[in-house]
Amino acid sequence: MKRSKRLKFLGFLGFLGFGGFQYFQNYNISTLGNFAFFGFFAYYWVGEIAGDMIDERYLENSRRARAFISYIALLEFAILYLVAPMKFITKEILTAVLALCFASLLIIYAVAFYNFEKE
Repeated sequence: MKRSKRLKFLGFLGFLGFGGFQYFQNYNISTLGNFAFFGFFAYYWVGEIAGDMIDERYLENSRRARAFISYIALLEFAILYLVAPMKFITKEILTAVLALCFASLLIIYAVAFYNFEKE
């Protein structure tokens, strides 16, 4: 039970994602990678159900959520692959969008898993 309560606190690491906005002050491309920390907000949903016992329904819902985000991941990376060669897309834009895609996949998985568990 204590472990599930601690998982919720990992969600606070998501606030480190706001460090990506430092790019607009120092123009250092490596700060754009901080946007990936937004993915830690997913622990707010995962922490809700982490205290439950792992049973067949839990495993099936996890599989369903992973299957759901696999289609979204394919769509996101196909769009990135098609858009990347365009002249107006810079390294900075690609870095920020890639970090946000990573974070969005984690959050979508957590929300889908939470919804499947609450059905």
